[in-house]
Amino acid sequence: AMASHETASGASTPFEDHADVDEDHVCALCHELLYEPVAIACGHSFCKQCLVELLRHKQIGSQALSCPLCRRPLHAQREELIPCTLLCKLLQKLYPDAWERRKLAADQREQQSNSSTGQLGLFVSDSVLPKQRHRLHIFEQRYKALIDRVMRGSRRFAMVGISRSDDAVRLADGSRISAFGTEVEIVSCNGLADGRFLIEVQGRRAFKIADHALTDAGFVEVSVNYCSWQSDSLSSGDRESDEGEVRQAAQSAASLVNEWEQRVRDWGYEQFRGHLSMIHTDLGQRPGTENGDALALWIAALINPVPGLGVAPEIRQQVMGASTTLERLQIVTEAMETSMRGMVKPGSWNAMWCRR
Repeated sequence: AMASHETASGASTPFEDHADVDEDHVCALCHELLYEPVAIACGHSFCKQCLVELLRHKQIGSQALSCPLCRRPLHAQREELIPCTLLCKLLQKLYPDAWERRKLAADQREQQSNSSTGQLGLFVSDSVLPKQRHRLHIFEQRYKALIDRVMRGSRRFAMVGISRSDDAVRLADGSRISAFGTEVEIVSCNGLADGRFLIEVQGRRAFKIADHALTDAGFVEVSVNYCSWQSDSLSSGDRESDEGEVRQAAQSAASLVNEWEQRVRDWGYEQFRGHLSMIHTDLGQRPGTENGDALALWIAALINPVPGLGVAPEIRQQVMGASTTLERLQIVTEAMETSMRGMVKPGSWNAMWCRR
């Protein structure tokens, strides 16, 4: 059988280039031609990068990672994911054009990861931070065109939220968006028969919008400058101030995290069982106090997660727009303190009064 991804209306999808690919040679995770395929213990094969993402976001706790197809237990480490050379050569020989497109897309993602500037299609919805995951239902025509395009290349686009601040960027339709946003990457995409998409994205790098223009396809494309402080241990503005003050602010912020999490768990503020554990799965290990910017972003993503907890003030745009490490740390610290002051312990006098 051959893989077919044509819509009922005949509109193109990101997968039409692979309509002649045998289903056995299509990755069940990204729904594209297997690229750098890795065979796991049960015998099923997936793209190496797809398995890397799967391992990165496996559930914490008793729920074991399993094969997406047969659900047999999957025990593997990233360094053990070695592409099958023979299968790579076979796929390259059978589908030279599709293989080359996959290779170019992988090279493009790598190049983008090392660049300080970029051109990205724009999706206006909600603010996200690096490492945060977000599920999206794509139904507007302009955004369907955007997803269709990026799925043929880097799988990345810009995501920003609406803003009322003075430094907001005004688009041609009059809407005002945040000057700061995050480059997100599509980690899963399901193209529906009517042309809509169900996708899941994860934040990669924060940026500031430098310019924007409307494309012929109807969506806006932005020129961005990636925030340099993401790769530095200290923002340039802080190097002129007391590094000891920044270090102390980082330690203060880190010391509040455990207390904040404890209250959320013990006082019943999780939206569902294991909510915080799911957030930790997405965000990974908490950065150390030696990297204040990474720590501040991690904390902001923790207390303003997707889906939200509803217990902390919204600070994601504010954190990305801050000019120094110290300012970012102060923002997240104040937000945690405000959040804890607003929490009510079950069974306390305040809790009984609130129920009345």
